[in-house]
Amino acid sequence: MMKDTSRRTHWCKLIMILYIWTVLQVNVPQVSAADRWDTALAHIDIVYDNVTTLKGTTLSETQHIQEQHTKNNDALKLLNVKINAIDVEWVKKLQIKYDQSLREHSPLLEQYTGLSKQATAAKEKKNKKMADLLDLQRNKLRASVDVARADIKAKKAALSTAKKQRASKVKVVKDALAPVQLLKKQITSENKTIAAAKKTYSAAEKSYKAGVKQGDAVTAATDITLMYDQMVIIHSSLQKEYDWEKKIAQTIVIAESKLPK
Repeated sequence: MMKDTSRRTHWCKLIMILYIWTVLQVNVPQVSAADRWDTALAHIDIVYDNVTTLKGTTLSETQHIQEQHTKNNDALKLLNVKINAIDVEWVKKLQIKYDQSLREHSPLLEQYTGLSKQATAAKEKKNKKMADLLDLQRNKLRASVDVARADIKAKKAALSTAKKQRASKVKVVKDALAPVQLLKKQITSENKTIAAAKKTYSAAEKSYKAGVKQGDAVTAATDITLMYDQMVIIHSSLQKEYDWEKKIAQTIVIAESKLPK
């Protein structure tokens, strides 16, 4: 990445290029075609080196961005694995205990419910003897049923609490990670700017080569100026993307620090 000093140098070069190009574009009768051709040639001599330098810089920047992007993706994958693992074993154990409790007490509860339904049916048929016999059998089980229901309720409550606590811990980490999505959207948007600049650059480069082939320095100067302008745009966009990738890396570190100890 360019430091502040190199950025100032870069803008100085740009100002100089724009100045020469303004002179070149002025349509003054006293300026002969030969003078315009010579000015254009001098302009190309300056801009060509700057385009070449910027092109090399953007290639290096692109490599740095790709490397940082790969590191960020790997770090995100690892962090997501850790997030998904938060209290999972604890919740699984409580789920197993709850399921076991249901299976263990199910026969008793089904028997109790069955006796209650039969007693109700007997009462509806005015069969008091049968109703009393069924009530006796059912009521004998009531204490055990109350214990069973209390056990199931306690294990269900423990499981529910564990799930809520896990969700809360996961949320803390994911909230810390939230800026990553916005930064990624910014990078995606900036990539469109880069793609458009590259397309314009390619068209200008093609026209520049044609101007060189035809010996038309003025046209070639126009094209190489456009090429330089697009390289400046690409360079600026790549600097933004690199900064955003670094912010993503920092955000991941912060989010990881929120993981339960």
